[in-house]
Amino acid sequence: MKKLVSIRALTARINRKLAKESKKLQKYQPRLISENPLVEYAVVDLKTNAILNFHMAGEIQEFARELGCLSFLEDVSLEAEGLAT
Repeated sequence: MKKLVSIRALTARINRKLAKESKKLQKYQPRLISENPLVEYAVVDLKTNAILNFHMAGEIQEFARELGCLSFLEDVSLEAEGLAT
């Protein structure tokens, strides 16, 4: 059985991992006006203040697995934050 991890806990894990490289995961909402608002994440280099890459809320789990912040026995609970895809 997989353990559920909240999106808030996952972003904290990712930020701790990225802080070693002077990077940070920031959450933002694009300026699109729609009934289903998108939540996106951007990895920002804190030294140059440049955006390195973007992730949708549904892609954050794969990104965390690539960084080693989420084990294969854990799953992300997006429903608690209202971000279900």
